[in-house]
Amino acid sequence: MKGQAWGGLTAETAAERLGRIRWYMNIAKTELDSVCTVLRACGEELLNQQAKLKTALADASGAGYKVADDGSVTAPTVDTAHMAPGDVGMMHRDQAARAQEYADRIAEAWRGAQAADKEYAAKIKLFTAAANRCAKGDWSHLAIELATVGAIEDEVLTHLGMPDAKAPADAVNSWWNSLSPTLRGELIEDYPQLLGNRDGIPAVDRDHANRLYLPTLLDSLETRYAGASGDEAAALKDKIEGVKGIQERLDREHKPYPYLLGLGEEGNGRAIVSYGNPDTSKNVSAYVPGLNTKLSGHFASSDLNRALNVANAAADRDAHSTTASIVWLGYDAPQLDGIAWSSTEVALEGDAKAGAPAYNDFLNGIRATNESGSPHVTAIGHSYGSLTVGQATQLPGGIPADDVILVGSPGAGVDRAADLGVGADHVYVGAAENDQVTYLPGMFQQPEHGDEKMNWFGTDPADSRFGGHHFSVAPGRDTGTWGLITGDTPAHSIYFEPTDGGDSLENIANVVVGRGDAITTTAPR
Repeated sequence: MKGQAWGGLTAETAAERLGRIRWYMNIAKTELDSVCTVLRACGEELLNQQAKLKTALADASGAGYKVADDGSVTAPTVDTAHMAPGDVGMMHRDQAARAQEYADRIAEAWRGAQAADKEYAAKIKLFTAAANRCAKGDWSHLAIELATVGAIEDEVLTHLGMPDAKAPADAVNSWWNSLSPTLRGELIEDYPQLLGNRDGIPAVDRDHANRLYLPTLLDSLETRYAGASGDEAAALKDKIEGVKGIQERLDREHKPYPYLLGLGEEGNGRAIVSYGNPDTSKNVSAYVPGLNTKLSGHFASSDLNRALNVANAAADRDAHSTTASIVWLGYDAPQLDGIAWSSTEVALEGDAKAGAPAYNDFLNGIRATNESGSPHVTAIGHSYGSLTVGQATQLPGGIPADDVILVGSPGAGVDRAADLGVGADHVYVGAAENDQVTYLPGMFQQPEHGDEKMNWFGTDPADSRFGGHHFSVAPGRDTGTWGLITGDTPAHSIYFEPTDGGDSLENIANVVVGRGDAITTTAPR
């Protein structure tokens, strides 16, 4: 209700009221959906216990044992006239043990069914109480809070065997593949947000889940935006524009097909888009964007374009292979007003360290779901994203990638290419001559470190002592120190551009398709 025809306090009050009502309706819808989920999960658990009971009864009957209505088990009668006393005693002990085994199995199934009935009945009671309050017009407690609903849903999935949040991606993938196609489809309908962002779930299923979740997320963001102001409104507006921008591209683009592998509003927003199916591709690249990146209209335009450009260039480099090119916004990059680099900004290393485990988990998920089991994986870090990639290489077990590309880097947190753990021969660096970020802090001050050039986060990757391969990039437009101060840094954004970047995009694509020996090299600094 923020239209031009109606303004002032009355309009704002009405907008807030309508927003609140829509929020209540969203809660009610979520709760009703959860009732269906709880009932379905209860049915699944009861069927599971029923199957155990039927198996136990069939085994007992097949062995000649009789089961009474109370679950007690009686051994069959055997003629012992011609048996030695010792053999008779041994037989009776064996029969007693087997009878007890059958009785225990029957009792276990019965107890499991009772426990499921009690547990799920309690969950339904929560929803019923909320529905009764709402029917009387009492929304004061917001029915059952969404956090409570989420906790209940997590418990339901746990009962269905889903590994916990710390489980490796291959364990998640094994669990998912053990489910029937029908149950997988139902779970995607019930838990699109959770499953759409879970590493180890196949790309097609994650894409389906996130496309289902996208309208719900957008509606929630718009509802809250209607009553928001100040910084909160600005942040919600960015996310709304980002989600709408992604939706528009999903609707419009088909070749290569975009897979929505992640979507969320936490922090500055989350989004993972892959051009090409990473589960069926021989080559997979995952690009990590840097400073000031967030879920916004700019991300949906610029950063998705970069991933698309890599996908198209890779196809040109090797038409006989298959490539999936991913943009991964699975962390909070630092947000600065202007470039604002100073000696205190070294503390921003914390965002990269926080994002590194999630990036490695994602790459492990790519390997777990890839049909070949051994795709050629390239980790690409741009700007501050190169530090995130660098931090990922320092985690236990290293980064699950074959090659590392650093472009526009203020440092990767290491002093040598060999420190990245993939071998110096598998590290590739691109630095435009006029990209001010790649010179920091040398444009203002040069730390004393012998003759070696140091950036904010370790040795300058473009320095000759860093090692690795250095590929050709166009110099870019020079805006000097003033451009850095005002945030006008065009040379920092050319690495993925087909024309302005010179050979850069083609060089990146060559590495992505496993042809690192085909790059156009340049002398390091």
